[in-house]
Amino acid sequence: MKNSMLAMVTSTIMAMSMNVHAMTTKANQILDSHGNPIQLKGVNWFGFNNGDTMVDGLWQTSNSIAYDFATIVYRMQLLGFNAVRLPFSFTDLFSAAPRNYSATCTLPTQAQIQASVTDPSVQVPPGTTIPLMKAPPTRTQGECDNYFPNDTTLNRFLWVVNFFAKNGFYVLIDNHFREDQTALQNPKQWVQDWVRLVTAISSDPISKSMLMVDLLNEPDNYGVRWEANGNIPALTDLYLSAMDALYPINNEILFFVEGTGQGGIGCNWGDGFCTNPTLISQYGLSDPTRFFKTLLNKPYLNQVVISPHVYPPSVTGASSNYSGSGLWDRLTESFGYLTQQGFCTGSNPCKLFPVAVGEFGSLFTDPRDLQSMPDIASYLNDTGAAADGKHTSIPNWFYWCWNPNSGDTGGLVANDWLTIQWKKIEYLVGIGLTPWYKNSQPTQLGTLCVNVLPVSGLQSQSLQPIQAGTYSFSIANFNTPVCESVPIGTYAVTAPEIIQGSNKYDAPVQNVTVAHDQTTQVNVSYVATPIPPGAFTVAVGLGTAWKSGNAYQNEINLYITNTGTKAIPAPWTLTLSNSNYAAVINSWNLTLNSVVNGTITATASSDWESLMPNKGNTVNLGMIVSSPSNEFMPSTITINGIPCTITKQ
Repeated sequence: MKNSMLAMVTSTIMAMSMNVHAMTTKANQILDSHGNPIQLKGVNWFGFNNGDTMVDGLWQTSNSIAYDFATIVYRMQLLGFNAVRLPFSFTDLFSAAPRNYSATCTLPTQAQIQASVTDPSVQVPPGTTIPLMKAPPTRTQGECDNYFPNDTTLNRFLWVVNFFAKNGFYVLIDNHFREDQTALQNPKQWVQDWVRLVTAISSDPISKSMLMVDLLNEPDNYGVRWEANGNIPALTDLYLSAMDALYPINNEILFFVEGTGQGGIGCNWGDGFCTNPTLISQYGLSDPTRFFKTLLNKPYLNQVVISPHVYPPSVTGASSNYSGSGLWDRLTESFGYLTQQGFCTGSNPCKLFPVAVGEFGSLFTDPRDLQSMPDIASYLNDTGAAADGKHTSIPNWFYWCWNPNSGDTGGLVANDWLTIQWKKIEYLVGIGLTPWYKNSQPTQLGTLCVNVLPVSGLQSQSLQPIQAGTYSFSIANFNTPVCESVPIGTYAVTAPEIIQGSNKYDAPVQNVTVAHDQTTQVNVSYVATPIPPGAFTVAVGLGTAWKSGNAYQNEINLYITNTGTKAIPAPWTLTLSNSNYAAVINSWNLTLNSVVNGTITATASSDWESLMPNKGNTVNLGMIVSSPSNEFMPSTITINGIPCTITKQ
């Protein structure tokens, strides 16, 4: 329907310090870990599904507001979005070599970002400024998009999911059927691919708690119906087999399911949940009843969200029932009834489901769309004539899309990837989006000054920018404070590690509080530590172990960094020891040599796996290991016989 999309070391301490929300559902609502209803206001951003190996748009190097990834995420959040939907292809994640998007740039100022996300028709009180970004990346002065992984597309995707999650976004990952027909060609492999991906994402506690999966995008594309259709598997069986496999890995996950096979009542592209037997018989609809009945007895029943796509006629080609009562009746018959009446079997209480519209959007130019889109909004709000008494309001949605390179809908940004399409934002405000300026208040300011103290052996020309929240302080000389006016509050002042000669220079993170109309200075004091010629750190990412026969299996990802002063060219030898390791079931980016007495020996042979000195790169490799125990953390790791420092990701 549309033309369309590491080293990730995140500590448990960070997870505990954040307000992490694990999700579930109750009746027609989505709840956070405290039992409070949440409303997903999401945006689609594709690129991991179409060979670009990253969300699209980072090639627009004329203005860093438009192509610096972290700045775009920040803009999305300022516009009011708290969720993102990322279409992907397993082929792209597991097989495509990642493109390099690093570019020289001048990062935008807070004032420039603020101007770019402020509706020009809205009067903002003088002195009002945008809030700080929650978790900005560690940046290099004069560079954009050089802070995410370039080793594998999978690691990059894991990093993107984690970056969104750390910044407070709920993340819906969407297997895009149009570009990836694994589910059709090899259903067992499709489930295994989902297991591998969810295991990898769930190894990080923050990503795990914010993760939602849209199992199969728009099944109608290739004739997949709720029941088997010749050689085409049943959507019911695809969904249940995937959820059966994924729920033990991450029981906090939300499963988004799309409908299919009900074009007879005007449902298409992910719509189609009607269980009315009269309509099913009259129009020859595919019947999801078996799916719902089976779901009632599954432990993940309350982790399921109904996620149709609802488009206007310029996209669907509909010639009737695209506005007014015809539209509303169709939406209620397909999925709206699940929020009010629920799925009923006669012998059990009816089961209500929350609905989150996974895609909707328009160019807002076709006269028919100008009728249809306001009526879709009325249905979601359950207001006016759309309040039919047969459905409740539907506050959860994901707009299609950020990308202007979506041919039939355009994007929330214009073709320059910079200019916000305010007509579309205003439409979304009408269904619950709250941009930053809607609740804005004048911001109190203070002054923060950052000073670097001299240290023996470190030259001033080696100094790098120091971060305080989203503010960057470029230090040119020792004992020369650099000051900026910033909103009052507490800032984590983070100085980057500096490698010079055979020493590394580190400074502790300092938390400083800036008061109104006051100047606060923080002195950064670096300490030198000699670097040995051979030294390695390995961040170990473990999945959630699953039972296979009498043994356990688990995915182990290793993120290897050379902290020494000497390059380690490929090939190099890795050993990984745990007295319980029995066998290696599968591996990637390495060649297995042996598994003897709990020690796995393997070789990394590709040129790109050469370990650059002084943290010049991070190499990811991994394996699925079998063990009689569910404890998979290695006790020792060596590279070419040299013991490594092990951390748990």
